[in-house]
Amino acid sequence: MSITPLYTIDEINTEISQAKLDLAAARKMLSYSKGSQLQIEREKIASLQNHLTWLQGQRMQLEGVTGPQSIQGRVYRG
Repeated sequence: MSITPLYTIDEINTEISQAKLDLAAARKMLSYSKGSQLQIEREKIASLQNHLTWLQGQRMQLEGVTGPQSIQGRVYRG
């Protein structure tokens, strides 16, 4: 029995795009905030970054890519 994914790849990509826009907006607000508002914006940025990491994991699962990724290559010894 297979598990039906919660999101499609297109939905995940749309969510990632929106989360990136939200993160950029939150970073802009950080430079204009003062006082206790600054702490709230920092928490919002950390929350958005965690959400982006989760979305990336979901996208990797949908694409069948799991586990650590590595790229093989030769070290330049010029």
